[in-house]
Amino acid sequence: MNNLQRWSYRLFLVVITTALAFSLGWFGTVVSKEYSDWLQKAYQVSLTSRQQFLIDIGFVMIGVLFALLLGSWLTQRVWSLWETIENLPPADKIAVLLGVLLGLALSYMVLLMPLMLLRGRIPATPLFALAIAITSIIVYFSVHTLMKVRDAMSVTFLAQQLAQLLQPSPKTETQGRSVFFRYARDKVLDTNIIIDGRLVDIVRTGFVEGRLLIPSFVLRELQIIADSEDELRRARGRRGLAVLEALQSLNNAIVEIVDDFSPDVESAPDTDMKLIRFAKERNAAIITNDNNLQKIAELQSIPVLNVNELATALKPVVLPGEELNVVIQRPGKEPGQGVGYLDDGTMVVVEQGRPHIGNEVRIKVTSVLQSPVGKMIFGEFKSVVRRNVIKGEGGDLFDDDINNSRRR
Repeated sequence: MNNLQRWSYRLFLVVITTALAFSLGWFGTVVSKEYSDWLQKAYQVSLTSRQQFLIDIGFVMIGVLFALLLGSWLTQRVWSLWETIENLPPADKIAVLLGVLLGLALSYMVLLMPLMLLRGRIPATPLFALAIAITSIIVYFSVHTLMKVRDAMSVTFLAQQLAQLLQPSPKTETQGRSVFFRYARDKVLDTNIIIDGRLVDIVRTGFVEGRLLIPSFVLRELQIIADSEDELRRARGRRGLAVLEALQSLNNAIVEIVDDFSPDVESAPDTDMKLIRFAKERNAAIITNDNNLQKIAELQSIPVLNVNELATALKPVVLPGEELNVVIQRPGKEPGQGVGYLDDGTMVVVEQGRPHIGNEVRIKVTSVLQSPVGKMIFGEFKSVVRRNVIKGEGGDLFDDDINNSRRR
């Protein structure tokens, strides 16, 4: 807590304690009057002015004492609630406001008829206290319920629209993007996916909607990697910074660096936990290629977009009986087998393909094996399509270019 926050907290404490002292002091005078009336009726006595004054002072002092005792506790709770609301996304703030208004409306409808019937039968002070207590309970449950079901209610869309009106996105308006783009779920990027680099091409195609949020602790970790003494780590970090710059330059992407975090996020032990807590607070999804981070996030019901899973899903579907062309690049493990690769890196094992290493051949797919490390295709040799694509066993695809350059 910095100096400004410390002075704000003290001022908050003084204001709340003073308000409590006046409120409970006034409540003490009301209770004192009720007590005096009961005392005179019960004992058939008449109180003097001095006695009435002492009773009033006594109840007022009790009220002020309770105000001093409750002031610090109530200030801490209200300050914590205020910080929590401050760190909520704009849509959630609007949802809280709608919950309060809904709770007040419900409490008015629930209490209107009972208060009219009980008026005059119950003293005003207990009736007023009962109304305040019931109203507080109804407002609390209204806000709690609205926040729990906000994803399934149409009021969420209204809250998002109001939030966007309160905080419009200049970048979105100036570049003429779709209005719906602003209401898509936010995506939080981790360090690995930034270094990976494939996200730039995915975002460029327009398949990723919503803001791309990069917490400052992820950016800080990326900077540490870029400044590492290890050459490989330093190269990875610098590539990550270049990828981040490329993302920011895309016309169809909104990239936002986030610096403000709740105390719960700040207290997380490591970057992954900070990322998970941040995404959970923002109701955002995480884009990553880290399987461990994905498992932890999914245990906490946080949506995860894994680029590796996307790459696997985009591989072409090959069925047994189909024919395809492949270049035999090396011998297989079994006698007579040859091994080639499709453009997406899928391994193809060809029976009777070993004599045709270096050639492009036509094969018939016999089976497809999906393993934890990827997909493998097994096929049988049909015919030679093109010879000497690779110069002999162990040759190189670029031998012709090398030999030509040497002749020159």
